[in-house]
Amino acid sequence: MKKIVLTTAVAVSLSIGANADFLGLEAGYASWSSSLTGTVKGSNIIDTEIDLENDLGYDEEINDFFWVYIDHPLPFLPNIKVQKTDYTTSSSTINTITYDGKTYSGKINSSLTLDQIDLITYYRILDNWVNLDLGLNFKFIDGNIKFSDSIGSVRDTDKDFSAVVPMLYAKARFDMPFSGLSVEADCSYVSYDGSKFTDMKAGAVYQSSIGLGVMLGYRSEKVVLDDIDDVNTDITISGPYAGLFYHF
Repeated sequence: MKKIVLTTAVAVSLSIGANADFLGLEAGYASWSSSLTGTVKGSNIIDTEIDLENDLGYDEEINDFFWVYIDHPLPFLPNIKVQKTDYTTSSSTINTITYDGKTYSGKINSSLTLDQIDLITYYRILDNWVNLDLGLNFKFIDGNIKFSDSIGSVRDTDKDFSAVVPMLYAKARFDMPFSGLSVEADCSYVSYDGSKFTDMKAGAVYQSSIGLGVMLGYRSEKVVLDDIDDVNTDITISGPYAGLFYHF
């Protein structure tokens, strides 16, 4: 990886009584109906800025994310959440673009992959009908861009890029007493050296008395890469999601 210099700090002040006093486990899955907007560009001097909607014809896609988290009663160790997001989109369109020093014209086949694993370590600062978590999200990004046209292998790009991004993390949840209903929102964010990453979710949750629950919400990601592995992006992925979970 080139030009990745990350500095992220978090200060968390807590007392022993501020953490959960029992062990909690949760596993869940959500289907994300997301649209992709923005631009990509290579690092070659002749490369053009490619609009993902207008130039490549990308549209709404159904992708998935999964998560597992552990809340424990030990006051000086962070809780842990792991979330995996699988994101891939592809299209075929008639256009002319230039990427990686190659000009593609006619029928252009393309795909974009932006898979992610979030390793979140956090402290629960408030634990009542109002819950507040603060910590760090270490986001592992594994991406790929592909282009080809009717010429075939003469004009063909298959570009991998990756980054490990420490981000500030915060989550708030408000429980409605005696109903099983709650509303929640979380956000991960960092900006450094021309690159910026934001990952936000907000929605409503219902959990039954046996621990099985459902959720509806909206998720939005912003991925701005400034010459990371010779890739430049200004991408927004956003849309509604629906999920199931079980809380032990």
